[in-house]
Amino acid sequence: MDARTVEQISEWKTRPFSGGFETLHTLADEEFSGAVDAGGAWLFMLNGRVIGLFDGTIDSFEDADGTLFDAPHPSLPLLFSMKERGGKTQAKYYTNDTPLKEASETLASNKFTGYIELSENVLSGDYYVVYHGGRSMSAAYVGQSEQLYTGDEALSRANDEVGIYEVVAADVNVIDLPEVEEPESEPEPASTPTPESPSTPEPAETNEPETPPEESAQTSPDTPERAEETGSSAEAEAVRPSSLESEQSPTEADARPAQSTHSTPNASSSGGAGNDGGAESAAGTGASDPLSDEQQWRETTTIPSLDPDKSSSAKSHDVGVKQRRPTRKPPQQRSQSRSTSGRAKEIEAELTARAEKIEALQSKLARAESERDELKAERDRLKERVEELQDELETLREKGPGITAERQLTPEQALTQTNLFVRYGSKAKGTLADAAAGDASRETIESNLQLEHHTQFDAEGIAVDGREFDAFLHDSMEYTFVSWLVVDLLYEIIETGHQRGLGDLFESIQEIDRVELHGSLVTEDEEGEETELAFDVILRDRMGNPLVVANINDSRDPATGEMMGSLVDAATSVASVNDELSAAFQVTKSFFEPAALETTEDATSGGLLTREKRESFVKLSRKRGYHLCLVESRNGEFHLTVPEL
Repeated sequence: MDARTVEQISEWKTRPFSGGFETLHTLADEEFSGAVDAGGAWLFMLNGRVIGLFDGTIDSFEDADGTLFDAPHPSLPLLFSMKERGGKTQAKYYTNDTPLKEASETLASNKFTGYIELSENVLSGDYYVVYHGGRSMSAAYVGQSEQLYTGDEALSRANDEVGIYEVVAADVNVIDLPEVEEPESEPEPASTPTPESPSTPEPAETNEPETPPEESAQTSPDTPERAEETGSSAEAEAVRPSSLESEQSPTEADARPAQSTHSTPNASSSGGAGNDGGAESAAGTGASDPLSDEQQWRETTTIPSLDPDKSSSAKSHDVGVKQRRPTRKPPQQRSQSRSTSGRAKEIEAELTARAEKIEALQSKLARAESERDELKAERDRLKERVEELQDELETLREKGPGITAERQLTPEQALTQTNLFVRYGSKAKGTLADAAAGDASRETIESNLQLEHHTQFDAEGIAVDGREFDAFLHDSMEYTFVSWLVVDLLYEIIETGHQRGLGDLFESIQEIDRVELHGSLVTEDEEGEETELAFDVILRDRMGNPLVVANINDSRDPATGEMMGSLVDAATSVASVNDELSAAFQVTKSFFEPAALETTEDATSGGLLTREKRESFVKLSRKRGYHLCLVESRNGEFHLTVPEL
């Protein structure tokens, strides 16, 4: 058993375990959910059924003593059994791309068996949704203390988290408990003749045909000894369908109707009423309807629902569990079971074959649906790309054949030779300074402010990666980030009341005049040695002083701790020689790895006794430093994640 799993189970309520198989049968009747530890062998139970056995065999519990662990929620023994057995990861998803709720609904509708684990890049805890045949239960371990949440509250918390979760397909193997042999009851002594008939007593009336004792002993296959062999063989050959539903053997199914019609040979001693009852019993135990036998067998082999409130099978399971232990059949019942045992075996084989065929067809359908979805997505991507190329071709045709003869530039060449300028249609209509003072609305600034560009090449006829330069520039992350910073971020700071906490950055935004793309800054150490430091975006004031620097991660891979470390080192070097630097930004098109967040926290913590009121601030001296900010770009929009507004 995994040490972590054992540690979590040890937090459950415990009680002593003794009595071996007999106690396990009692737990099954009580629909126990939890775990049993017997000398290092572990057994998991859910609603009275054994669903996992590890570090031992079922025989390890025959006469064992140990400890019972009552599960605080039925999801936990099922989850731990699946995790201990191991499963196959089907896929991984990022919650912002594929919400957990959406994936959960899809898995439930497809009758999924396995679990979802949301823990990667999640700082608050571990979240699980466990499935069996499409039905789901939820559990979560939250916080440093790993407080357990279950049910709807656990699912709600999981839906609110951001991170990466994996979908794991896992089997559930329902294990039958060995039967406990019960001592045979001694036969009843034969009745003695009354004094009124000393010579030839009348035979007692019975409901079964007269059979010589010798013939009955030689030909009946259902004597007590033969019944035990038949029951053991049927139990050993019980077939469970691959849909993971446990099935009982036909021998157990046959035992139930026989018990309900039991009558004793000496019923005639009670008079006429006894004779009538015996006749009715004989009629009721005649040749049974095969379809009725099959229906009873199917009802008693249903696995208990994972959620008893949502399933009507719990009642049938209760009946099946409480009648599991075989009993000795009277002679008339043994003769009746012979007539149906062959048919029951045929039904069992037919159902097994059908279940296997259904599973094969379901697997084939799932693969076909998956391939269909992939082909549809690829078709949509290709269709979109074709439309883009057609639009570009149409634009080229409109501009004439001369454009194709102009120079092609790489994205790096184009951005390195481009500068942006913050300009206004009219300064009288509203500037960033007016916005900071509360004298201009967002709509006024957006309509009046313009981001103009200047290039070191003739942009007319220039193509970048097959696109016109203007279209390439306006779609680049560098350009869209600058547009967001000078307008949207300024108003977010105002609307959330963070003008003081982000004071240095708030003031610098109002002073931005020029933006250098893919540029560099030169720093000088104490010995006079110069170092050139590159940044993807450098925002400067009118005098050319750097106000804000930023690095862009324009890939689907997350921003790493190394990226954050490089940014902190470079920005610290610049800030040590430029008092005007107010902030350094790391922008990613994906998300931040935990190592990146830890690097940020280490750089901005300031120690236990710090009284710094500036938010996410890298302090270089008592009055100098800069804000370290983390930004995520999703669907063309930017979100400041550190510091959180």
